[in-house]
Amino acid sequence: MMDLLQSIDPAHLPFIAVGCALLCVAVVVIGFLLQAVSSIFDVIAGLIEVLVEILQGGPVAWCGCTLLIGGLIACAGFTFLYLNAPESCAQNPTNFCQWFGFLP
Repeated sequence: MMDLLQSIDPAHLPFIAVGCALLCVAVVVIGFLLQAVSSIFDVIAGLIEVLVEILQGGPVAWCGCTLLIGGLIACAGFTFLYLNAPESCAQNPTNFCQWFGFLP
């Protein structure tokens, strides 16, 4: 062991010290990155677990979700019709245009 220490050039000692310091910083950074990646995977795994539980719940668990999604689609459809109605009613007047007052 003493032969190895005596063969080190004193000019290289600062480089060895900087290398050791950078190695310590790299270990700390890798530790933080692993914690961040682990938390991201935990969130993704939690979402997948919720989805699997819903799918395994059977039709009773799906009923509320189906009604909610259907209601959101219906609201989006009515909003789309209402926003495009003035342009469409000018070209093709229909009963929808009379119901919402887009026809004079």
